[in-house]
Amino acid sequence: MMPHKTILHIFILFAGVNATFLWVATPLLSKYSLQLTAVLIVFMVLGKKTVNEETFKIIEGLAIVVVTLLLVSETDGISSPLFFLNYFLLFALSLLLEPAIPVALSFMFIVFYLLTNETNTSVFQLLELLAFPFMTPLAYFVGKIYRKEENQKKEIANLRRKVETLEEELVEEELR
Repeated sequence: MMPHKTILHIFILFAGVNATFLWVATPLLSKYSLQLTAVLIVFMVLGKKTVNEETFKIIEGLAIVVVTLLLVSETDGISSPLFFLNYFLLFALSLLLEPAIPVALSFMFIVFYLLTNETNTSVFQLLELLAFPFMTPLAYFVGKIYRKEENQKKEIANLRRKVETLEEELVEEELR
């Protein structure tokens, strides 16, 4: 079973993808996608100074997802030369948040791009979307390895502190 934090992050990203879909699908709002991108980046920069690190990670992840979807949608969606950014996004969020995020996000991206695609979908475009399920396990495992390494670094730091404490105690005992 997934931890509550992971489920919450997936839900927040799902809400962000849905809001982006509504923004892109509304002709009046879609004219202002680049302005929304700029506002999101400004909020992200300001948020870094005002919230704690854990909260900022989800804000940053949400902003990156929305900005990427807006930029790719504004530059022809599946046919966009920026479409590859979605693949990097899977890896980035796997490292930034949790390794399970790309599993849900891949599905969200496929649905998003299928719903926002205004023209007939070509075989090449379907292959672009089909790459998501193939990239997802790789992003998941890279995230797992990264988490494991981070935990090992913390454990090593804790052990170093314990060794230093024991050395200090030994020196104090020898001086007595």
